[in-house]
Amino acid sequence: MKRISQSLDKVALNCLLGGLVALLVGLVAIGGGIWVSGAYYATLGMALAAGGLLTAFLSACWVHRDF
Repeated sequence: MKRISQSLDKVALNCLLGGLVALLVGLVAIGGGIWVSGAYYATLGMALAAGGLLTAFLSACWVHRDF
């Protein structure tokens, strides 16, 4: 059972990294959408940033569940 928990921890850490990357890409898309093209890309960036933030938060909660 402990081996499964360690595997889930590795998956959670990878999801945390993916969530943080998605948050960064979303923030860049928001800035680029506002600066260059308009509200459509900024809205997509907001959705991507929110999804990345939620993924990172839930993954961090899983990794630090023992505290």
